[in-house]
Amino acid sequence: MTIPKAYFLFFAISISMFTSCLTAKKVDKQVAKQYENYLQPQKKKQNDVISVTSNLAKSDGWISTTVAKTSNILPLIVYWSWDYKNTCTLNPQIPINNFTTTVLNAANKGLKQKLSGQRLELSVDQIPNKFVIMDKAHLVFLIYTFGWDNISIKAETMDMIVSYKVFKDNLETKKGIMTIPYANDKKDLGMFKSWKKATTEYLEQYDANITSMSKLVVDKLVKEL
Repeated sequence: MTIPKAYFLFFAISISMFTSCLTAKKVDKQVAKQYENYLQPQKKKQNDVISVTSNLAKSDGWISTTVAKTSNILPLIVYWSWDYKNTCTLNPQIPINNFTTTVLNAANKGLKQKLSGQRLELSVDQIPNKFVIMDKAHLVFLIYTFGWDNISIKAETMDMIVSYKVFKDNLETKKGIMTIPYANDKKDLGMFKSWKKATTEYLEQYDANITSMSKLVVDKLVKEL
């Protein structure tokens, strides 16, 4: 049976109406509220014993870039559903600054003593900086049209990878690579919770995760050096 074009037009308009509150632009705006002062590289906190660098670092002003995609459309007679996915990429400078602060603070609590006058160079080769807001949207057509959303937030799986080199009198004495897995952090928002509030809560947890992973790097360094 051929479904009229008007049916699909109505479906497209309905999708637009029900997803208009959660757009890529609005996600970036919400993320910017969290990180507007987080982009400056923390050069002033570097020291002559431990340094942190990264080819990922970008201090060019952008905070996040979000891409939206609609998929898995199911247009039935009285029920429609679809997935509306917003994938947000954070400027890597944000978690790198977190990593740098955490490592240098930890260094003052024991890592410097472990180095015994040697110099440590750390390179952040990979760091988690992407998350997805997934909206499973539903519409039901009876006497009235009504809909609801099931929203979840989850980091895209990505390990923290840090390489290091140790120098004594400008001669390399040791090097290695450490990999710290990112924790599973799927967060279902529920039907009535604000996605804005949930995004803020997620990013706060994300910052805490990056800090914890950075501390694990320090712990592994102390054992390996």
